Amino acid sequence: MRKLVSRRTFLGGSAVAGAGILLAACGTAAPAAVEEAPAAPEQKEAEAPKMEEATEIKYLHFSTQSDVWDNAYDGMFATFEEMNPGLKLKVDIASGSFPTSLTEKAVAAFASGVPYDVYYGWFGYLSQFYTAEMLVPLDPFLAADPDVNLDDFHEYALERIGGQAYGIAWFTNGKEYWYNADLIAEAGLKSPRELEAEGNWTWDAVLEMATKLTKTEGNRITRFGTQPYRFNRTGWFWIHLFAWGGAWWNEDFTAPTIDTQQAAEAAQNALDMVIKHRVAYGLTLGKEPNVEPDFTQQTVAGLITGSYFTRTIKAQIETQEEPFTVEHTLLPKGPAGRMAAQSINAKWISASATEPDAGWEFYKFAIGEDAIPFIAQLGGSRYAANKSIPPFTQYEYEDPEVYAQTAAMSVAHRQMVRQSELDTQWAEGWISLEEGKTTIQELLEETQKVAEVHLEEGGCVC
Repeated sequence: MRKLVSRRTFLGGSAVAGAGILLAACGTAAPAAVEEAPAAPEQKEAEAPKMEEATEIKYLHFSTQSDVWDNAYDGMFATFEEMNPGLKLKVDIASGSFPTSLTEKAVAAFASGVPYDVYYGWFGYLSQFYTAEMLVPLDPFLAADPDVNLDDFHEYALERIGGQAYGIAWFTNGKEYWYNADLIAEAGLKSPRELEAEGNWTWDAVLEMATKLTKTEGNRITRFGTQPYRFNRTGWFWIHLFAWGGAWWNEDFTAPTIDTQQAAEAAQNALDMVIKHRVAYGLTLGKEPNVEPDFTQQTVAGLITGSYFTRTIKAQIETQEEPFTVEHTLLPKGPAGRMAAQSINAKWISASATEPDAGWEFYKFAIGEDAIPFIAQLGGSRYAANKSIPPFTQYEYEDPEVYAQTAAMSVAHRQMVRQSELDTQWAEGWISLEEGKTTIQELLEETQKVAEVHLEEGGCVC
């Protein structure tokens, strides 16, 4: 930085006048007074120009506390501040169990009047924040900003409530089937990728493969053949619903469609994988004496997850002394085919914001091209929210065609405003189902009733 050098200060004045006065006091004629030169005006030391303080954006962030996560975000934050020298991020971090640690911190802060400008968001708790009136819509920002147009984004990447936009995804992901290719080769089986190429990658094929890959010692499961997902979570069970022709809601989102034959068949298939065939992780099987299912430790041979799983592969599999081969392919087909619902992360502008316009600038950065290199490190950018930004891959084991085909069959993840009520009902009901305390029909009927009540009370995220 260039130094500012102050000017030297000169003081004017003369001792001549003082000497004349002294001589006169002693009775001696004083010499004619010499006219004193006027003093030079005092010059003040030049001040350095004041630097305007940067506007602070208070952002509640979540960290997984992994190197790949924190390094990517550190780079993202630094780049934003470099591009916007008048803005500075004040990042408050929640860590631990996701999303509980973040939501609890956000809700407590809002209730006590502690402001944030922007929240780290995830579709799974949108309804909770909205019903607590913690969010403001993006429409006023969009109306004043010609650089952002909702038409530029895929519909599945937007969060709307009551016709207003609340979220634009910076991170989107479909779901794929990821598997341990070495275990499958050792068992002499065709890989899911090969079965997909033949048109034979179905849920029946998943069961057949998982049966051969599951290992037991007596009654103890030491390796699960598959871990499709947590069946007790609504955000995951849609995969089975779609595959059997079911859905949580009707087309115009005016009523739930849970109590149907298609949903019953989907639930039966999922339950059988856990209870009858004992090849898939379930709440009842994920306990002692069975092994803890962990793909990175090869106690699960295959699982359904998203492209964010590349972070885990990089951090926990590639660093092993003898890493195993990971591959992925499309979701398996069911009797009705298959479909992917995009799960998204969209930051939200807080209703407690003290600097909402500055927060919007950070928001725009997060959904723009300059953030893409950092989002890619987090396993994002495989599915672009913005139609003009092409998806890309980073690793040899990733098949870009898998992402392209999944994107083509993707739909928005549909929720009601009071989604948490449905999530709780389904989660608790599924536990009872696995424990044999309720039947599939009872679970579907009760879930249907809960969904009807809360959809009528709160409406939909649409």
